[in-house]
Order: sequence, then C-alpha cells, then structure tokens
Amino acid sequence: MICVLANNLVLIISGSSIMKRNFKFSKIFYHYHYRPFTIYSFVYKSNFAKVPSEPGSLRNLLQRHRPYSVNREVGEVKLGEVATSVGSTLSKNLPQGSLGLQKQSGKEMNIVLTEQESEVCNILRKVTAYLKETKQLPLVELRIAGGWVRDKLLQFECHDLDVAINSLTGSDFANYIKEFLDKEGDNNNKVKIHVIESNPEKSKHLETATTNLCGLDIDFVNLRKEVYEDSRIPVSLEYGTPEDDAYRRDITINALFYNIHTGQVEDFTKKGISDLREGLIRTPLPSCKTFKDDPLRVLRCIRFASRFHFKIVDDVKDVIVKDESIKVALNKKISRERVGIEIDKMIKGPDPVQAIDLIVNLGLYDVVFSPPPQENIVSGNLRAPKFCLIVAKILSWLLSNESKDYNVHTIFHQLNENEKRALYLAAYALPYKDMTYTEKGISQPVYQYVIRESIKFSNDDVNKIKKLLSSIDFVIKTVSQNNEVLTDRRGLGLCIRELNSDWPTTLLFALSNELIPKFEYMDQVKENKEIKEINNKYTKFIERIYELKLEKVYSEKHLLNQMVLDLNC
Repeated sequence: MICVLANNLVLIISGSSIMKRNFKFSKIFYHYHYRPFTIYSFVYKSNFAKVPSEPGSLRNLLQRHRPYSVNREVGEVKLGEVATSVGSTLSKNLPQGSLGLQKQSGKEMNIVLTEQESEVCNILRKVTAYLKETKQLPLVELRIAGGWVRDKLLQFECHDLDVAINSLTGSDFANYIKEFLDKEGDNNNKVKIHVIESNPEKSKHLETATTNLCGLDIDFVNLRKEVYEDSRIPVSLEYGTPEDDAYRRDITINALFYNIHTGQVEDFTKKGISDLREGLIRTPLPSCKTFKDDPLRVLRCIRFASRFHFKIVDDVKDVIVKDESIKVALNKKISRERVGIEIDKMIKGPDPVQAIDLIVNLGLYDVVFSPPPQENIVSGNLRAPKFCLIVAKILSWLLSNESKDYNVHTIFHQLNENEKRALYLAAYALPYKDMTYTEKGISQPVYQYVIRESIKFSNDDVNKIKKLLSSIDFVIKTVSQNNEVLTDRRGLGLCIRELNSDWPTTLLFALSNELIPKFEYMDQVKENKEIKEINNKYTKFIERIYELKLEKVYSEKHLLNQMVLDLNC
C-alpha cells in the first residue's frame, strides 16, 4: 500500500501496478483538523462488473459536495492533476489507467483530444486571455458542453462542439474570436459567423452563433437558467451558472462539461459520470419536473437508451408509465415534427428494436404514433402494439449474420440503410395495418395518416410503407404457390413488376410477418423445422427469380417487357 500526503490530500493505492486496469475509483470527503482533504482509493477487483456501489450513507455524504471532476492535463489531455472539491491539487506521475473512468465491461473512459480539438482549445484560451488584457471584461470561462463530452468519454468520434460561455452571448464571443484571429494574422482560420436567432416554437430558446474553426463545427451559446410555468417554452431565460445549465438538461450523461481552461470534466449533477460508467439514463432533476418542462425529453431518454444500449432507471420509467399528464403533454404540446425527428433518429440508430421496445412497454405507442380522430375511423381495430415489437425483433434477426446459417437468402444481408429504415418504419406502423379512416370523403389506411401526420415523415416514406404493408398477404400467397408449383416466367415477371425495385424488402417484410406465430421459438431456430421450412420457401422463390433473370425486370419498358415475357412463356 502506498500513501501520499500533499496539500491536505491523501492518495491510497492498494494492489500491484499490473492490476491498474481493474482499479475501482471512488472518492470520499473527510475533515482533518477542520480542513477538508480527499481520499482517492483504487482497490483491485478481479471482476469489475461485480464491484458494489457505495453504501447509501456514503452516497448521501458525497451529494453534499459539488462537483467532482475527472481531470486532464490541458492540451495533451493526460491523467495526472487531480483537483479536489475545495480547490487543492495533487500533481503526481500516476499510472495512466488509475483515474480512467471504466464501464462495467472494464473499458477505460478517457478524454483524448485530437490535434484539431487541441488546436481549437488553444485558440479559445488565447481569446479569453486577449479579452482580459484588452477589453477589461469580467473573467470569461469556456466549457465544451453535453454530447461531445459524453461521446469522447465513450471513445466515440464527435465533430460538433457546443461551447458554453459564462458571461457573454454566443455571438459576442464569436465576434471576438474573429477580431483576435484577424489581429493575429491567422490566415488558416478565416472565421465566418452565422447567428441562429432564438425560435421558441422550434425549441430554439436562445440565440446561437455557429462557425467553423480548425475544420470543426462549433456552436457558441451562453450558460443559462430556464424558468418554466405551464409550457415547454421557458417564461424567462437568464445567464446561469454551470450548475444551473447542467440541471436544466434532459439527462445526466448529457449534462457533463469539459472545462477548456483546466482540462477537467465537470459533473455538476454528481451523477453524470457514474451513470455513464454504469450505463444508466437518468434525469438531473426529478423526472416529473424534467418532463413537464419539456415532454420531448421522454423520447430523448428512449433514444439515448437505444443509442448506447443503456438502461432507463426505474424511477424515470415509473413517471412515464404512471403520470398521464406527461403523456398528454407529449401528445398536445410537442410539435409532431419534433416527435418525428426523434423517431427517425431511433430508427437510424444502432438499436431500433430497443427503441420500439421502450415505446411499447412504457405505454407510449398510441401517443407517439397517434391515430386520426375517432370519428374519422371507418373500420378495423388497433392491433396489439406488441406485434410491431415482435416483427422488429424478427427483422433484426433476419438482417443479422446469425440468420445466415438458417437458409435465409443472402440478398437480405445486402440491403442498404435506407431499405432497413423502411423495414423498421413499416414494423412500427404494423398495428394500424387493418384500420381505415376517411379523409376528404376518401377511405385511406390509418397507417398512412400516422406516418404523414403523427410523425411528419415524407410522402416518399408513406408510399414505401404502403407498399410494404399492403403487399404482405399477396407476397405470402405468391411465395407459397411457388413452393408447391414453380411459378412460370410470365407470372413471376408480373409479380416483380408489381413489387418494383423494392421487391427484396417487400419479400423480407412478408417473411418477418409469416414468422410471427413462430416468434416464441426464435431462440431455437436451428431446432425448429417449421421456421426453416418458411425460410426455405422464400429462398426458393428468390432463386427462381435469379434463375429466370427477372431480378431487374421492373426497370424494363412495359410494352417491351410484356412481349419478352410472352415470347418466353
């Protein structure tokens, strides 16, 4: 054991240096001779995932102190200088892995600046020094906020920086950057500033200045405190402290700051770093208040949970499920465009299945995918939302490499991202498949209304989903007939012409629906004969298409194509 005392600060390390990758980091505040000091302990655990959290009494003690930091040496961003909550520091040549935040998997979480990011930070520090010397302005402090900090700690690339300023507006500071660089004669950074005016109706509550510096897009905005009453639009905005700004954010992992001057990651909620390490989605304030201030944050919780495969904590889930006023506010106060943007990001994200799983199980399906007014419904009933989740799970399996060994045709593994997006969107809309409503006296499928009006997707999306949902029964019947008696060239050609260039996605979506009754056996695909037989039918159908060289018959002119089909019958 090694003990180091310096500046009223104690460092205790247990275990050998070769164990540094598995050190568990915790921080405890005590008082010694009425002066605070900090204990940093690194205790070796053979299985980091099993390290227990701090006891409740200790956690309560920690919450009385703010904020703790993961510190980095400015510029090179190396571990080494540890700032305590009372401002004392310890500079030691500590092992590189010791202070690294770690997820349960043991993956080290450090901020490592790229050359571009380091150059940007250096310029910004020079600008603040320039303002202090020439403008006699109050101390200007700069922090990179939110998503960049989160992504860097998770070792993801992030090319957009949001810089929060303590005492100037974003546009004022951006203009000072331009002034400074012009005086310096920096020809490599010709700053062009674009100011985005506040627009509360579009959730842009504060003026933002954007520019490009060293090849990186940067937004500048001042730290702020928001006061809400009965609307998602704040009734007042004012300069705030970093803590005010952190607590107004949607979730704790988005409330972290990187202090450009000290090289520290600052966690003013005291939960952001631990939640990032443990993979948790939590609101900085009580979730009821966070969601009532802006109900869209409900969907943002779901999106970030599915993006990072994180878990939404139980108290947040309970509020979403039990507080009907949150659902009403999400449905009535949030523009459908904003809802659609979140849904689109979920579908394009790494796990659209987890996203719809959360939407369904949190009781949000008909809030997000809201139907037309009841008086306009002509026929049909909403199918249980669980079916869209089942189909999404089946699609995920069919599109994965796991299905390659189970007679699933390889064409399904060659679909592009837009085709996959259409498949998942169709799965999301599936519960409305058999419902119709009237619009201007014309009967229309309800899913058409949901996609166009409830989530404000494009007409192109509407047409794609209409093709996928309306073709299910036709494709299942055609594939089954081909399995019994091979379809002739004319019949198969007309089928492909009907399905058009989307025939691979249409076949895959029909297959996923035909597999619904077998879903409970999906974990035992290899042993389940019926699942393999269904897959075989579709593989046989696709092979027939290629055998007759009809895979692109949809692109041929209609008259010529008809003659070719007739001559070859």
